[in-house]
Amino acid sequence: MTLIFRDASVRLHRRSVFLLTMLIFTIAATLPLQAQTAITATGGDTKMQYMLLIYNDPKVEPAYGTPEFEAMMGGFFALSERMKADNVLVSGEGLQGVETATSVRTRGGKVETMDGPFAETREHLGGYYVIEVPDLDSALRYAAMVPPVAWGTVEVRPLMTYNPGGE
Repeated sequence: MTLIFRDASVRLHRRSVFLLTMLIFTIAATLPLQAQTAITATGGDTKMQYMLLIYNDPKVEPAYGTPEFEAMMGGFFALSERMKADNVLVSGEGLQGVETATSVRTRGGKVETMDGPFAETREHLGGYYVIEVPDLDSALRYAAMVPPVAWGTVEVRPLMTYNPGGE
């Protein structure tokens, strides 16, 4: 009986995540023009690059081939198009599953390689966007539009600039 309840609970949770994701996209799409413009306003030539690292638990994300999965992918495509239109997208891709990862480290002067990701965690790094925006607030607004933010985590980190003069 518990197993049946747990399965129903997972289905209910996935449906809730789907509805929350659709709500986020609906709100973002209906922002007033001034708010949409504010996301892309540069305030001059100073822009900073941020990486949006997308983490999620594969057990919670929508299953491949379901309407929820199609909606999630539609959300990614819509976000990518919006960031292109806003002229902030530098790059972005999804990553293959963690089972394809190889981790490398050096210990005691020896290079060690290990199959899989190094960190043991429920959430996996599934993809990223690199965006160029005027400030952290703008980066956070875009991060809030990434579909798995409803059931996972989007980490926002500024990229280091080793050659700020462009030389």
